[in-house]
Amino acid sequence: MFAAVLRDAWRQYRRRPLAAVLTVVVGGLPVFLDPDDPLLAVPLAIVLLGAGLLLELFLVAWLAGALEEAPTPAPAALATMRRTIAPGVRAGLLRAAYLLLALMVGLLLFGSRDSGEPLPASEQTKLAVGLWPLFGVAFAFLAVLMQRVVLGGERRVRQAAGVAHRVASAHFPICLLIGLLQACGLVLASLVAEFWMLAGLSILLALADPYLIGMCNALYLRTRADQEPVDAGDGSLRPPRR
Repeated sequence: MFAAVLRDAWRQYRRRPLAAVLTVVVGGLPVFLDPDDPLLAVPLAIVLLGAGLLLELFLVAWLAGALEEAPTPAPAALATMRRTIAPGVRAGLLRAAYLLLALMVGLLLFGSRDSGEPLPASEQTKLAVGLWPLFGVAFAFLAVLMQRVVLGGERRVRQAAGVAHRVASAHFPICLLIGLLQACGLVLASLVAEFWMLAGLSILLALADPYLIGMCNALYLRTRADQEPVDAGDGSLRPPRR
C-alpha cells in the first residue's frame, strides 16, 4: 500500500506541475509579507487562510482527476470546489479544533511555567519540537478528511471524520508520515533561525504540498471501497469492512 500511494502521488504531481506553482504563490511567497501594523496583519492572515482552504479543495479534485483515464480538466475541478466550499469550511474548522487540542496538550507538557514572560529561544525550540509529533498525530487522523468531502461528496463532516479515523486506524504509518510532513509548516515559524532559511523552507514545503495532497488522494481512493456501506442482500446496508 505504501509503495502504491507514493507511486500514485508522484503520477498526480508529475501530471499537474502547475499545482506546485499555485501552492508556492499561496503558501510560500506570503512568508515575505510581514506587515508591522496588526490592523493589516489580521485581515491578511484571514485572507491567506481562506485562499489556502479554497486551493486545497481545488487541488484535491484536480490532482485526483489526473489518475483517471480521461483527466479531469481545471474547470471541472473548480466546479467541484464551489460545490464543496460549505462542507470544506466545516472540515477545516474540525481540523483546526484537533490542532487546538494538540496545542493545549503541548503547552501543558512543554510550555513554560512562567506564562507572564516571553519564551527564550531554547524554550521556543523545545516547544516546537514537542508540538511537531502532536500536530502530526492530529493531521494523521484526518488525513483523508478533505478527500471524503471532495471526492466522496460527503456533506456531513462528522461522517467524513469517521471515515478518516477508520482509514488512519487501518493505515496509521502512512497517515502518520503524511501528518508529520504537514505539521512541519506549523512548527516552522516557532523555530529560531535566519529569515532566509525560514523563507527557503517555507517555499520547499509549499512545493511538497501537492505531493502530500496526492498521497492523501491515493490513500483515500485505494481504501474507498472498504469504507462504503455494503449491501447485505436483503435491502439493508451493513457497516463497511474493517
